[in-house]
Amino acid sequence: MEPRPTGGAVISITGNRCAVVDGCDGIMDYDQEKVILRTGRLTVRINGRDLRLARLTENSAVIHGIISSVEYSY
Repeated sequence: MEPRPTGGAVISITGNRCAVVDGCDGIMDYDQEKVILRTGRLTVRINGRDLRLARLTENSAVIHGIISSVEYSY
């Protein structure tokens, strides 16, 4: 696995059904329509339907469901 450039999160999305967020520092909010993750200085919000956390480790999260958008904010 390659190192993350400048310590930022690496987000991989497969189709609109699965997102893997490496570099996740924690969950800020979570329900079936949104998952908000802290990734260093950035906040990542994944919007969709029937979202669920399939896996959560100390530095990554896997989200399954129907993903409609991904937003970034500081």
